Amino acid sequence: MAKTETGSEVLTIRVPRDIARRLAREARRQRRTRSEVARAILASGLGEPADDPLAEARRQSTLVHDRESEREAIRFVVDTADLRGWE
Repeated sequence: MAKTETGSEVLTIRVPRDIARRLAREARRQRRTRSEVARAILASGLGEPADDPLAEARRQSTLVHDRESEREAIRFVVDTADLRGWE
């Protein structure tokens, strides 16, 4: 296993084709890399805590920040918000 500068190690494993397809499908569903999904599955299986919810929120925000639909939704909220009485 090769060490990287981030304190992690590269691990190469061979898995059945069905598991590789399921991993790829799950990665697409979560909009993450296969490595990210595999790391989360391994960590969960080894009893480590789940991902930080704030980190996940930041990841999802980064995914949508350039989308026109996101800007439209923000404009709608700003335009329709009832700010009377709020300080």
